[in-house]
Amino acid sequence: MFGLNIGMKVESEQDFKELQNQFSAWRKRFPMFTHDVQQIERMINTHIQEHSKIMVAYRQTRSKSHLERAQKEIDAINQIIGTVEKLELMAMLSRN
Repeated sequence: MFGLNIGMKVESEQDFKELQNQFSAWRKRFPMFTHDVQQIERMINTHIQEHSKIMVAYRQTRSKSHLERAQKEIDAINQIIGTVEKLELMAMLSRN
């Protein structure tokens, strides 16, 4: 799923571990922006924690509404990743 940062997308809980690795890569690639990377990491981790809580509720109730809420959390994570990718692209283009 995660390659060269192009088209990075979280589809399920299994991708969360890869996302943690991506934070390390961003810190190495952008050492001047470690504070910003930490803020992004905090925002994404909040969504991951909320997703986990929702999935626990889903396993207890099997309610489809919980799955829909969990998907909204994944969508929010993907929106943040998309914003970071756009900023990354702009930074690369501005170097030239």
